[in-house]
Amino acid sequence: MGVALVTDSTADLDFARAAALGIAVVPLSVIFGARSFRDVVDLGRDDFYERLRADAELPATAAPAAGAFEEVFRSALERGDNVLCLTLSGKLSGTLNAARAAAAAFPEERIAVVDSMSVSGGMQLLLERAHHLAETGASVREIVGAIERLRGNVRLHAALPDLSHLRRTGRIGAAAAVVGSLMRIVPVLSLEDGEVTAVAQVRTFQRACERMLDLTVEAIRDPGRTRFIVMHTHAPSLAERIAAQLRERFAGTSPRSLEITEAGPAVAVHAGAGATGIFFLEEQEPE
Repeated sequence: MGVALVTDSTADLDFARAAALGIAVVPLSVIFGARSFRDVVDLGRDDFYERLRADAELPATAAPAAGAFEEVFRSALERGDNVLCLTLSGKLSGTLNAARAAAAAFPEERIAVVDSMSVSGGMQLLLERAHHLAETGASVREIVGAIERLRGNVRLHAALPDLSHLRRTGRIGAAAAVVGSLMRIVPVLSLEDGEVTAVAQVRTFQRACERMLDLTVEAIRDPGRTRFIVMHTHAPSLAERIAAQLRERFAGTSPRSLEITEAGPAVAVHAGAGATGIFFLEEQEPE
């Protein structure tokens, strides 16, 4: 009996990678006016930005219905697998509740639903660990324990050129104190206990990117034990530059891994175009 991994589309795993890791992805919905699209499935990144430019009404997102998780859970259980489902932070979406409701429909108690307390690259870092443990024969309980220990170590520093999307969609959380100064201050954002918060405030987006790098480097004791994912929203050149600068900061020491990923529409609805962030996990457990 194996362990089937399930997540939602805000993990920003592309189809090929999800398939390679054997991870089932349940999409959120992206809503433009009266039309609803399944994240990435019905609405790709390029199409999303075209609509964002052309549509006068800004989009919103919606959590998957519990039935969407039920379908994926049932398929895994019928194959004889147990299920570990990792969702984005429960403080950012109702997706966690939908997954829990779906799990409750199966009395066998073979499904574990875990709050990543993160999103996007942070979820990817945890899913990679979960996949590794599942491949080595760990039980669902063992994987849950490892993820719950690790998730508090997943960090994010991010810079958004425009906070209006985050403010409009209500995901600003503890960073709300900076909203009144949007015209004069660019915050560096983080996730604390699964909620968006501001950890620094500067005057320009360029300076916010520099401060994001400063804070990241200051937080790391051993780059060689650290996995990095540089996330961006429709800003690949910026992400490449941030990744290169991060490597320069660790001259002489290679990170355990450093990847670049583009956020999908469900995340970009809240971050807006041109954002970047550094997710990182300094691992203390042996491989």
